[in-house]
Amino acid sequence: MCKDDLVYLSARTARNHGNISRLVLVKAISNVIHLIDPMTGQMAQLSGETYWRDPIRPIITAARSRMTRFVVLGKEPVFLRQNVSKRTTSRKQRSRLASLITAREADLGVNDRQFEEISNAGYLMKAGDVCVGFDLTETQFVQDDAETMRSNGKLPDVVIIRKLYGGVASGEADAAKKRKWRLHRLDAKVAESMKSARAVKKDAEADDMDEEDFMREVEGDREMRDQMNLYKSALLKKKENESKGDDVTMEEDGENNETKDDDDDEDDQEIKLEELLDDLVMDDGPDPEDVPPVEVEELDMEEGKKAAKDGINYVGREESRLVKDKDGAISQTEFGKEYGK
Repeated sequence: MCKDDLVYLSARTARNHGNISRLVLVKAISNVIHLIDPMTGQMAQLSGETYWRDPIRPIITAARSRMTRFVVLGKEPVFLRQNVSKRTTSRKQRSRLASLITAREADLGVNDRQFEEISNAGYLMKAGDVCVGFDLTETQFVQDDAETMRSNGKLPDVVIIRKLYGGVASGEADAAKKRKWRLHRLDAKVAESMKSARAVKKDAEADDMDEEDFMREVEGDREMRDQMNLYKSALLKKKENESKGDDVTMEEDGENNETKDDDDDEDDQEIKLEELLDDLVMDDGPDPEDVPPVEVEELDMEEGKKAAKDGINYVGREESRLVKDKDGAISQTEFGKEYGK
């Protein structure tokens, strides 16, 4: 089981975890499995003991080939009934549910089929945004209960996973290179492979795809980013240098210039500029303020002058070879002079 897998719980497990919906998404995995209902936002935690007592198999795995790109055509907020015992509700307590009207990106210009479903990530979306999700209309489940529920129309047609940002959303071929943030990687030595050149190339492409999928997860999950450090990319540093004091944003030039007059439309999952750290360069030596000051007088002073200034007899490098061991150990005090006779 992995993050973003779509899971269909047994009736007993769902009832024992707050009567949560049987169709849930895996939000995160730590010492427990964090589940979220994509239709209501209700969350539950599945312990390891419960998992092994009643193992759960995902009905759809979070693979790129199983995800579908959708374009948001419209949005309508959904507000849950307010708790009357509370005087007011804070911004964090507001419902983040929204009813989204979406269409497959591949269907644009081909047909007019649309889907309208409630999503827990709806507050992030606005018309024109691109997101990825699971299309349940063309999926056949391995679990009989889930397949029966889908056939009876009791499951949603679309489950939205996350919103896409930047060049990934617009489908640019070099979107990964234009990303304005990056992660540090360990310099691990890879053993020499005994595979053929074609197999090595295929493995490298698979690794690049897995890395890009991970970057997209980080890009749309603030809770995940709180546990790691993000650094400014070379592209962003170059843009900052060229701006010379102008404000630099994480958005492309001329993109997303509309004002946000509603607090509910604020995207709290998008990477902000203040989250990024300046890269640490280890080869530039100490910082200027850490370098101890050097007295110019000492640098310009010829050999032996500083010793004479301090009242110390000085013997040059060549002359020191002719000094006897006894003479070299005698100090120039009154006792030393008497001892040297």
